[in-house]
Amino acid sequence: MILSCDGMTLTGLAATDETTATTLPIATTAYSNRTVLRVPILVAAGDVLNVTAQMQITNDTGKVIGVGLHLLVYDVDLVPAIPVADREWTEIAPLTADNCPPDRHHMPLATSAIWPVPSDWPNGHRVMVVMQAAAFRSSTPGGETARVDQGYDLLTVRRYTPTT
Repeated sequence: MILSCDGMTLTGLAATDETTATTLPIATTAYSNRTVLRVPILVAAGDVLNVTAQMQITNDTGKVIGVGLHLLVYDVDLVPAIPVADREWTEIAPLTADNCPPDRHHMPLATSAIWPVPSDWPNGHRVMVVMQAAAFRSSTPGGETARVDQGYDLLTVRRYTPTT
């Protein structure tokens, strides 16, 4: 997909550093995602969102762990209300992962996405942009966690609308 900013105007900005998860349980799969950051923003069909996200973890396990993060969106304003877990979630950036050996200890991660709002997006609905993360390793972890470092996490969403 090739997008151009020609004919688009920055009309909205939403950002948060309010981390919702302070630890990531270490699992044997990368599919134990936890929501780390989320922010709602009003959008309309034809808009384009430019999303950037960053976080940092600390590995105190003494073993190599993998940590990954990705970006997703869902409709905040569904009627009738549907529980968040049961809503349709759309991945807008694939899992980005890296390994954190014990001697590295702290590991920053970052990802970004460009998401064109679908043409059938309901008028007046907000989108929730979510950064999720997971910690994992191939050997059975036994209840260990990776710490999500406070003060290093940021999710920023820029809304561009077609210039009329």
